Amino acid sequence: MTDVVVTGIGLASPFGFGREKSWRAAASGRSAVQTDKSGQFLSGRLNELDAPYQARLLSMGFYAAAEAFEDSRLDYSYYNRERVGFCVSSSKPNIFLDGSGLFLPDIALEDNLTGQLARIFKAGGPVRNVVAACATGTNSIITAARWIKSGLCDAAFAGAVESPFNDLYIAGFSRMGVLAKKVAAPFSAEREGFALAEGAGVLVLERKDTAMLRGADIYGEVAGWDMACDARNTVSSDVSGGVISDAILRALKASGIKKIDYINAHGTGTKLNDLAETNAIIKALGKDAADTPVSSTKAATGHLLGASGAVEAAFCLLSMRDSIIPPTLNLLRRDKLCGLDYVANTPRETEVNASVSLSFGFGGQIGVLVFKK
Repeated sequence: MTDVVVTGIGLASPFGFGREKSWRAAASGRSAVQTDKSGQFLSGRLNELDAPYQARLLSMGFYAAAEAFEDSRLDYSYYNRERVGFCVSSSKPNIFLDGSGLFLPDIALEDNLTGQLARIFKAGGPVRNVVAACATGTNSIITAARWIKSGLCDAAFAGAVESPFNDLYIAGFSRMGVLAKKVAAPFSAEREGFALAEGAGVLVLERKDTAMLRGADIYGEVAGWDMACDARNTVSSDVSGGVISDAILRALKASGIKKIDYINAHGTGTKLNDLAETNAIIKALGKDAADTPVSSTKAATGHLLGASGAVEAAFCLLSMRDSIIPPTLNLLRRDKLCGLDYVANTPRETEVNASVSLSFGFGGQIGVLVFKK
């Protein structure tokens, strides 16, 4: 079957617009997290974007897709436009307050976000908006990779965009007690939750043979993946990490890779998620777990919810390109139950030939991506 590679990356994050701006900041150990303008919690807003709430999804999605398109130098003379797909998703529609006091979703935009982008970039292949909570970006990339692998299309835009700064969404997360107020510190004994954030990540995926034929620069191969569901609880994972570890093992088996050089963890900074993820990695990697660098970049970017997996997949690929692992910030005192190498506070220069990106979401959603040079 056809191998799938990544030839373009576009990012919009709380660090600003641009792949290199976001990556250089995260990789150098900077943070875009700050006290939200509401004063009630920590957040990561894309302050460079001067657009109302209703326009932010499409604005960020367009920018990231355009940057990925330009970066890939995707040449339609090599591809029939009807063989180029679009899976750039959002897990949360724009919400507005109608005259009766009800919060209503902007269905017109939500259903057609990826369709609007497909029309802009004149891609006539399959189009889909994946909804998988905080695994949306990861599962969108998996969906597009499967399209290419199966022969449904030859290239695809894949990723996600999220802008959750709406009173209804904020109230929900606040009532759950998952919003950090003092510090975003994954795997730390002092962790208290995540910093709500917005942004977008889009990758251009292609058939490897055609990408090489046209002389494209290749970031890496999408070597393996898995999607699963921890069907036990609506909002939390099984702390033992059993279902997650099984998904990791299946993705690694599919990739054929024996040694992982870096894991970008979901690492939300919530009590149960970080413990479940740690246990899952230990179960999946066994004796190799202790020596495998793991970091969460959410202390730097905030938690972009559905878009987080797409941005973090990009960070995995850029880590392989630049031989540097971004750190887990604010990790001053590690939780005694979280016993891995979390690349605490300082970036690490090392060769990265294979990397894994993990994403989990409400409803038990699990997404695993494996990349290799």
